[in-house]
Amino acid sequence: MPDDPALDTLKKKIQEAKKEAKPTLFKEDKPQNLASKFFNVGVELVAGVLVGAGLGIFIDWAFGISPWGLISFFILGSLAGMLNVYRALTSKTPVDNKKDTDV
Repeated sequence: MPDDPALDTLKKKIQEAKKEAKPTLFKEDKPQNLASKFFNVGVELVAGVLVGAGLGIFIDWAFGISPWGLISFFILGSLAGMLNVYRALTSKTPVDNKKDTDV
C-alpha cells in the first residue's frame, strides 16, 4: 500500500506544529477568582508596609536618626500599600466566582 503524498505532507505539518507549540500551564485570558484577588490584595498591603519599615530601619542605621526614619518610611510604606490595594480593587479585570475546575 503506497503512501499518499498528501498524507505525508499533512503528517509533516502536524509534526512541525507540535515542535512549535509551547505548552502553557495557565490560560492567559482566564479571569482571577475572588480568593486569589483578595490574597493578592493582602500581599500587596503587607509588602508595602514591610518594604517601608525595612527602608526606615536602614535609614536609621545609616544616618543615626533613630526613630524618625522608621516612622516616616513606615507611614510612606503603609500609604503605598493602600494605594496598591486601591489600584488592585478598582481594576477592570473580571472576577470569576466559579470554582476552578482546571487542574
